[in-house]
Amino acid sequence: MKRFFLNLMAVLVLLAMIAPQAMARDVTLNFKDADIRAFIEFVAGFSGRNFLIDNRVKGKVTIISPTPVSEDAAYAIFLSVLEINGFAAVQSGSVIKIIPRAEGKQKPLPVVSEADAKARYKTKAGDELVTEVIRMKYADASQLMAILRPLVPPNSSISVYGRGNMLLITDSAANIRRVRQVVKLLDRNEAMGVKIFTLKHASAEKMAQALSRLYGGAPAQGAGGSVKAMAYQPGNMLIVVAVPQLLSEVIRMVEKLDIMPQHDSGRLYVRYLKNADAEDVAKVINSLISGQSQTGGKGVAPGKALFTGDVKLVADPATNALLITANAGDRAGLNALIDKLDIRRLQVLVEALIIEISAKGAQQFGMEFRGLSSLDNSGRGVIGGTTFSQGGVSINTVTSDPLNPGSGLAVGVVDGTISFGGNTFVNLAALLRALETKTDTNVLSTPNILTMDNEEAEILVGQNVPFITGSSSTQGGITNPFQTIQRQDVGLTLRVTPQISEGDTIRLKIYQEISSVTGGTAAEGGIITSKRSIKTTVLAGDGNIIVLGGLMRDDTSKSVQRVPCIGAIPIIGEPFKFTDNSRTKTNLMVFLRPHIIRSRKDMKAITEQKYREVQSVYDNQTYEGTILFPQEKIPLPDDLNPLIKPGTSSPNTPPPNAPLPNAPSPNKP
Repeated sequence: MKRFFLNLMAVLVLLAMIAPQAMARDVTLNFKDADIRAFIEFVAGFSGRNFLIDNRVKGKVTIISPTPVSEDAAYAIFLSVLEINGFAAVQSGSVIKIIPRAEGKQKPLPVVSEADAKARYKTKAGDELVTEVIRMKYADASQLMAILRPLVPPNSSISVYGRGNMLLITDSAANIRRVRQVVKLLDRNEAMGVKIFTLKHASAEKMAQALSRLYGGAPAQGAGGSVKAMAYQPGNMLIVVAVPQLLSEVIRMVEKLDIMPQHDSGRLYVRYLKNADAEDVAKVINSLISGQSQTGGKGVAPGKALFTGDVKLVADPATNALLITANAGDRAGLNALIDKLDIRRLQVLVEALIIEISAKGAQQFGMEFRGLSSLDNSGRGVIGGTTFSQGGVSINTVTSDPLNPGSGLAVGVVDGTISFGGNTFVNLAALLRALETKTDTNVLSTPNILTMDNEEAEILVGQNVPFITGSSSTQGGITNPFQTIQRQDVGLTLRVTPQISEGDTIRLKIYQEISSVTGGTAAEGGIITSKRSIKTTVLAGDGNIIVLGGLMRDDTSKSVQRVPCIGAIPIIGEPFKFTDNSRTKTNLMVFLRPHIIRSRKDMKAITEQKYREVQSVYDNQTYEGTILFPQEKIPLPDDLNPLIKPGTSSPNTPPPNAPLPNAPSPNKP
């Protein structure tokens, strides 16, 4: 009986040893380009777990395993496959969700502390996604996070809780275990922070020297210490060791110093102007910069520069743009200065009225007579008489052609004919001449000119007349006739420069000239010209009419030709004298009215009014035709008619003779 119980106990022990081996099964993982969903289904089959797969879970799986592995090892491999493909397995009750790894950190993951993690993963942590809290003892958690962030994948997260000096990490358990080991090495009693920089632009050696000179003797806040910087080559890496109180400041300093050096290509930009002239703006600003750079500039305290760096402007007239070289810090002030200069300038329309009135009158009265017998007679005869050549007509002139005595009234007495030198002449015994002339001339000129504020404008209406300045017929004994000619403008000239000031007062710098050819030829020694000009500077209000100047001239001349003695006797002496009286009166006045053009509306109103004036003169020029050649009326072109709105064919019909903008009312003085 005792032997039976011993055998039974041996069988039970053997069954106890064989039962776990019979329950544990090995899994063979050997997949090549298998669909990940099929692989998940395979894992669900041998593990008995329920999976909920997201629609975004797609991909291929390749696993090469020459020997079978246990179910636990196979499930760990399954989690690694999900991590490689960017997915995670998140436990949610009795279901395991397969979702993108980036969203896993937002799901209810298991949260463990450092002690829980050590108890949970006694051997080796896997790739399951967990959230772990790590508390710092000595080091600053915020500074360690900057060091540990490169160790955490982008799909995971690491954050700091400053008040508790703790790190919160959501990642795979295996990676968190690695981070914990790094933290253990850094979280030491001396509490020194370590930061590794991979510099992009600055030199690591020069940066280390600069930090050593800057912080070499700097005491830590509350704990003695300093900053140690070392360059590591290759890789242009900088290693900084400092107390946490200084490490954050050193990090900010390195970020500010590790910048790309500015070249002219980075300092260059183009500024397109809207209203001002690029050459003028560049000239003004460059003059300001050059004047300020000399001992601080006039009115600028030494050491106070307008700009922190070198500023240079070059104008491009083709595009009306400024090519500017300046630092980024100077651009704001420079652009503000350009905005002040690049403004829309006002325009000024100057209307001038030039009135010239000339009146000329002349009176001629006289009597001429002669006594003359035939000169061919051999006997004695008596000759005598009076002759006055005033006015170019005398009794001798009328003798040759009595029926064409010239201008005015001519009454004579003829006494036959006489012969002299084989020719026969009318024997004119007496000639009475009377002439009165009157000439009135009115010249009206209304030049208009439009210009921008503070810009000179000129209008010239006239002729280019040649003037002989020299001539020669021989040169070196050789006949070589030639003349030197200089051409000059003769006509109406108006040159004006307006400058608008406060209160709509316009300062006008004016030059006005009227010249004309009055006579003369090259044979007589040259052409004679008359010239009247005004050069002045005046102040005028917007729309006010002012008088620039004028000329009032009255010329009177009286000429008497008479026979001595007898011609001075009253009444009796009238037949023995010739009287010529003339009077010339000239009035010349120049008026001017400026208008400030502020907007497109003002410009349109002025243009339409001037067009109506021209159209009225054009339409009133009618000439009578004939049946064979009727008059052909050619209208003004419609495409340049400002009275027609775009898209229409009929002109606007505003009230006729509408006044210009800001023009005084006709009813007001």
